[in-house]
Amino acid sequence: MTSKITPPATNGWLYLHASQLLIDYQSALQSAEQQQQPQALAQNAGPGKRYLVQANQAALDAGVSVGMAEVTATTLVPALQLRDYQSWREQQILQQLAQVIYQDVAQIALYPPQGLLFEVRSLLRLYGGYEGLQQRLQQRLQDWPVRLALASGYSPLSARLLAEAGQAGLCSDPQRVSAALQQLPITASKLPAAQIKRLQEVGLDSVGALLSRPAAELGARFGKAVTLYLAELRGDYLPPQHYFRPPARFYQRLDLLSEVSNWPQLLFPLKRLLQQLEVFLQIRQLSLRGLTLQAYHRDRPPTKVRVNFAHAVWQQQDLLNLCQLQLENYKLTHPALELSVQAGALEPRTATAGTLIHGDPDSDDHATTAARPLGELVSRLQARLGAAAVQVPMPVTDWRPERAHQCQPWREQQASAGTASLPRPLWLLPEPQATESKHWQLQWGPERISSGWWDDQAVQRDYFIALDEHQRQGWIYQSEYGWFLHGWFT
Repeated sequence: MTSKITPPATNGWLYLHASQLLIDYQSALQSAEQQQQPQALAQNAGPGKRYLVQANQAALDAGVSVGMAEVTATTLVPALQLRDYQSWREQQILQQLAQVIYQDVAQIALYPPQGLLFEVRSLLRLYGGYEGLQQRLQQRLQDWPVRLALASGYSPLSARLLAEAGQAGLCSDPQRVSAALQQLPITASKLPAAQIKRLQEVGLDSVGALLSRPAAELGARFGKAVTLYLAELRGDYLPPQHYFRPPARFYQRLDLLSEVSNWPQLLFPLKRLLQQLEVFLQIRQLSLRGLTLQAYHRDRPPTKVRVNFAHAVWQQQDLLNLCQLQLENYKLTHPALELSVQAGALEPRTATAGTLIHGDPDSDDHATTAARPLGELVSRLQARLGAAAVQVPMPVTDWRPERAHQCQPWREQQASAGTASLPRPLWLLPEPQATESKHWQLQWGPERISSGWWDDQAVQRDYFIALDEHQRQGWIYQSEYGWFLHGWFT
């Protein structure tokens, strides 16, 4: 007796499967010449047994296949470059991939080490169906040269089976999903190997044959596990999903695959890490003013470089340019095997109000726009010369004019601070010059300054703004020692 297969009314799940995720990601960090070399990842299958789990396109074109014994592969392709497969590194890359897609899809569940499950029922209307959603994901992943298979399904398990079997396709018709599922061999069902063997012994060689049987009949013969599996495949039972949430801090570490002896050679992998940092900052609408780079060596402590920015930065190109300038001042004393980037303190990205009338010199928006290139220039100067080399005079809490300012390292909030309300000249003389009051026409004053008693350099002066014989505006004062010129207004 068979039962009619009735799928749910809509496809609300999407599964992404990247069967070659680790080697594809590693290849993206290599030069074009290196990518043309046949490469593969291998792992142990028992004492003295190793087989290939992933291979790049050059290796596949040379005749290597996934699942092939390592001895056979190296005999077939002597130039094959082999590395150990590390599942923990692949899981890290999967999390990075999830963080990229998180900008468009909020409900993401990780299926390590190579799968991502998306709940997209509520997004289909937003993106205009699966076609619009697929275009959006393709745009988002255009910087990820990774071989992917995307499949939709009316249940998480149905989408996963189709994607992992290579039956990629996005559609809104559950009947098409059901028809594709029925064509899958029972070996692609994700059931335990012992269970698959028992099903094959009674002639159930495909997923369709399994679905066509009444669940009660299968449960009585093969146990409750098969009944639960069918309910999950049909969408009658949805297991709880643990949805991905981006980490609160950014730290990424990258395997360089081979030893690198200088910083310029690290710029390409650094660019990849800074792309991930930009995604991290963009999701949260944050910026930063510094990060830490570390190059890891064989049997030696890592080389640490702290890169600071004078203005808030978040875009990858700006981060890369400033890092490159600062790294020109450093040398790698030993070859590097890995590279890491750790973000410093984060701050909210400041939104600026625009104006409909461009070029208004009196508008706040014009001032903000003008200050932005200044911050970028100072960041570049600090990256090249060091933070201590770029300073700006800043007011301090001392009423004595010659002590009211001191040079401090440039900070953006200082540069935008307002001036004091009292009239002060921009040009102070190195030392006050003696003068006579008869040469001046007083305009404003007096302003009495009596200060400095705490450090034995007290002053008591009456300041005036006055015009000299040539109609120049000066700042003069009278003290117990007579009249003095202290500065000029411009």
